[in-house]
Amino acid sequence: MRALSTADSIDMWCHREFTGVFPPLADSAPPLVVGDAGLAPPHGTVLRTMGRWREGELRSFQCAGGSVIAVGQCLAGEQEFTRDADRALATGRLLPLTQWTGSYLCLVVRPHELTAFADLAGQYPLYFRRRPGRTWIGSQPATVAAAAGGGCRPDLQTLATQVLCPDVPLLPQNRSVVADVEQLGSGQALRITTEGACTQWEYETLLPDTDASFATGAEALRTALEESVGRRAARAGALTADFSGGLDSTSLAFLALRHKAGPLPVFTYHRAGGDCDDVEHAHRFARLDQRLHLQDVAGTPETLPYQRMEGVRRTGEPDPAAVGTARTRLRLEHIARHGGDIHLGGEGGDALLSAPPCYLAGLVRLGGLRKLGRHSHVLARSRHVSPLEVMGRAAHLAHTSFATALHRTARLLEQPEATVPHWLDTVSWWLAPGPEIAWLTDSARKEVAKLARSRIPIPPDPASTQPDVHATRHQLRTSASAQRQLDHTAAPFGLWPQAPFLDNDVIRACLRLPAHLRADPPAFKPLLGAALSGAVPAPVLDRRTKGDYSGEDYQGIRLASTALREILDTSRLAGFGVIAPDVVATSLDRARMGLRAPFPALNRLLGVELWLRSTLWR
Repeated sequence: MRALSTADSIDMWCHREFTGVFPPLADSAPPLVVGDAGLAPPHGTVLRTMGRWREGELRSFQCAGGSVIAVGQCLAGEQEFTRDADRALATGRLLPLTQWTGSYLCLVVRPHELTAFADLAGQYPLYFRRRPGRTWIGSQPATVAAAAGGGCRPDLQTLATQVLCPDVPLLPQNRSVVADVEQLGSGQALRITTEGACTQWEYETLLPDTDASFATGAEALRTALEESVGRRAARAGALTADFSGGLDSTSLAFLALRHKAGPLPVFTYHRAGGDCDDVEHAHRFARLDQRLHLQDVAGTPETLPYQRMEGVRRTGEPDPAAVGTARTRLRLEHIARHGGDIHLGGEGGDALLSAPPCYLAGLVRLGGLRKLGRHSHVLARSRHVSPLEVMGRAAHLAHTSFATALHRTARLLEQPEATVPHWLDTVSWWLAPGPEIAWLTDSARKEVAKLARSRIPIPPDPASTQPDVHATRHQLRTSASAQRQLDHTAAPFGLWPQAPFLDNDVIRACLRLPAHLRADPPAFKPLLGAALSGAVPAPVLDRRTKGDYSGEDYQGIRLASTALREILDTSRLAGFGVIAPDVVATSLDRARMGLRAPFPALNRLLGVELWLRSTLWR
């Protein structure tokens, strides 16, 4: 066997994936394990792994009754993992396998069926393509499509909705970005039988407990975070952490010090001339404990957003953060120089701990008018709007059904209006598309509108009966996708970025508490402050601001305007008839001139374009 080159090594890290088929094909080859994954052959199926997997990223247990496989961050101890897996296979009670600490996909293969459980955030989804009598599964949608046969094509409707209105539930959650490949997402389970039947359901809905109290929620969150951080600190050979100066990552770093002896390297990013004050807070907080060894990561014009995007590697799905790849790589290079292994980050904290503005509608339904008035006044003052207008929006939302919101979205898609989004618009089921609605061609907008109308008669799932639950779960899925993309980028550096806020138990602790109990303006993330009081220094928990890096977007887009125009001139989405590139270019010109522009939508569009270029279609 020839020695692996650097390029080979990077490819093995980047292309870590698995595929399988159930029931197994009669002429299937024996299970194949590549690299040092250490995965025992599953019972009754063929599961192939490719690439180089980290230690503990694939765990398995096998006995006469079947196999249990955990993919991702399963933090159960070896005895606990073996005991629970053996018991589940013996009794057929599989749900306890979703209760281990961490975030992971769990596959259970028994003689007559295969059952899969995705994590509650959707950080480790499962993709599958059904065929008569069989189902192909895997960790990447394009690979599943290729393995099952029948061609591999992008799902243009899904891509159009991801660009234009990603938080509107226009599509069934099981559609992926690859045509005819479905996705098992957050909190969902899949069962495939030897007869070929395939059933999908939600095994845990995570609806709020109306009897929950703030105190019990804070206690549950502290217990879950201590367990999540503590187990990672015990496993890591060289633990490192983000230390942005913001509440989430900084709190996790201080928690890690409670479980780790010796110094903890922590990292904060800044760029000379930037107007973000995170770095000042980071240095002030680092002085609170001498065991924190703060490392500054200094950005340059070459690491601004939209720079060096040609180096973006193939991933399983579009990455809106691809426009910031140069900055991300800079951070990862610095961390890797300090011997990083497991690296802690605060992704998911905003989704779980910051109640979306639509929570105000819940106060209307509950009759909490005094609390509604107080919260509306504080929020209105910070946004320079009328408190009565905020209360009016909340009252209107409280009497707006899921179906009515979909109908209005469909009408907006059919008859676009030239509007500029305002903070008040967030007091809604979802934020309607802004100027970017004009990017789509007439035919594409009509297709998306048709999708919206097709969903109106479908009974909503339990989460869709409350706007704040829907919004929080969407933000959580977005955070999980961002963490999955970061993991892909970090793998060649030998780093394993992990986000304790995306762990199942942490999510349960937060989402069992109604949104109106997680909000107490002007307090910033009061649930985290109560949970970690005494474990994290008070100055950290008292910070009420969050760093703003939007100035770098404007600087970066000016430097990259020529390259971005070239992407639009050769747009794959335009070739498919989805977007009108000249209209997108108008938004690009506005951003280049420093005028208001829909940066989130532009980043999603560029993420899709880069993904379409880097994936093999046939």
